[in-house]
Amino acid sequence: MIPLVYRRPGTFDASHYKEGGPVFLIAAGETNGRDRFPFLSHGIVTQLAKTYNGLGVILEHRYYGESYPFADLTTKNIRFLSTEQAMADYAYFASNVVFPGLEHLNLTADAVPWIGYGGSYAGAFVAFLRKVYPEVFFGVVSSSGVTEAIVDYWQYYEPIRQFAPSDCIWSIETFMDIVDTILIEHAKNETLKSHLKAVFGATSSDVDDEFFAAALSSTLGAFQGRNWDPAVGDGTFQRYCKNLTSPSLLYQQNNTMKAWTEEVISATKYDATNSSLVTGMLNYAGYMNATMFSHLDEVRGTSSHKSPQSLQKSSGVSWGYQVCTEWGYFMPGSSVPKDRLPLISRLITLAGESRFCKEDFNITTPPDTDRINKHGGFNFSYPRAAIIDGLADPWRDATPHADGTRPRQSTDEEPFILVDVPAEDVWDGIRGAVHHWDQNGLSEQDVQQGKTAPKAIVALQQEIIRFVGVWLKQWRKHEDVSDPTANTAVRNRQLVL
Repeated sequence: MIPLVYRRPGTFDASHYKEGGPVFLIAAGETNGRDRFPFLSHGIVTQLAKTYNGLGVILEHRYYGESYPFADLTTKNIRFLSTEQAMADYAYFASNVVFPGLEHLNLTADAVPWIGYGGSYAGAFVAFLRKVYPEVFFGVVSSSGVTEAIVDYWQYYEPIRQFAPSDCIWSIETFMDIVDTILIEHAKNETLKSHLKAVFGATSSDVDDEFFAAALSSTLGAFQGRNWDPAVGDGTFQRYCKNLTSPSLLYQQNNTMKAWTEEVISATKYDATNSSLVTGMLNYAGYMNATMFSHLDEVRGTSSHKSPQSLQKSSGVSWGYQVCTEWGYFMPGSSVPKDRLPLISRLITLAGESRFCKEDFNITTPPDTDRINKHGGFNFSYPRAAIIDGLADPWRDATPHADGTRPRQSTDEEPFILVDVPAEDVWDGIRGAVHHWDQNGLSEQDVQQGKTAPKAIVALQQEIIRFVGVWLKQWRKHEDVSDPTANTAVRNRQLVL
């Protein structure tokens, strides 16, 4: 099965290409290939292609975007979705492709160097491509590559705790502790729980405790959506923090809501006479009501237990299947160590977070993370495989830069870079870098308008261009240590676009 994204306009750029130049492959990862277009039009791959007279191309992952092998998706035919099979697609593509307008040139991996680039899941994906198909992919840049599959990934929230504004984190921890005290320690007090939910506008009778707690935790994922470029980054987390830490009441609340808030706080170890605490709790409730609980019909999902079950073709469904089969990354609050207050509710358990695997896919066994971690996990390394991560990335603890992993020296052969962007250099005033901040760049129009990237990002992208140049100089004299008969199946015929 060959992904289809390269058949559409805009999915490859040969405007900088000169004969003999490299091919820079952007792995689309767990999303529609169109979502990666900016990386090709004005990202780091654009800079690489311009510098080294290369061609840039985006390739979609099977079962994402338009790259489905079946007209209808079911729990039965989604079984062909795996990282291993998708890697075989990519190797076949690189070994057989013919680009429109360049039919007279041999641009396969036998003839020119192919450099893979990916971020997040796609970052781990290209890292594994380099190791599994070294004779096809001459080098790769793994940005925020999650090379370690983890079933219980409670650590996701730790960089948020460490690098978000301290007053915001104090508020999140405190308010969540109040919520958990009511839902867990006063679990049998239905009146108190109903008053708590009413303050947040969660008055529907079908909002159970677990759903309520999960909904309150959902906004934290916006920290990952931050970016150094405000046109790319999501300002949700900044707005969330400003709401929680505002000294002024931001939402109109009647006296009943204020009284119930004080009642709820009084049932905990906190002081209900502290007006700042009450105001903060009311602002927290008002924000969550406006952004979440007033839209419950839009956020609730439905599941079926039929088999085979018809599935929606969407990135969420496909990634959910990969999570359930081989990657994990369930994020429970119940696993957070007792020596700290969690940022999400302890009512969110591993069993609850993974329940959709049974409901949506009829999967009843844990993810087989060995299928992923056999490639190296935290210890992944390979010649000409760059590992780049952001200091404040919630996914860092699933990468080789995770806390507690072995220290490494960065070399041209194996670049190993952790990038830190000071808060004063980020438009939202919150420290970075977060999730694959090296991949996007500024357009010519942005530059003409005087926009600039943070110094750390500029320096990082210049370093990437430099060490890729070192790799390309090795092309004519390289000898990968690999079985020359390995993966010969990827070269069985040409693939004409």
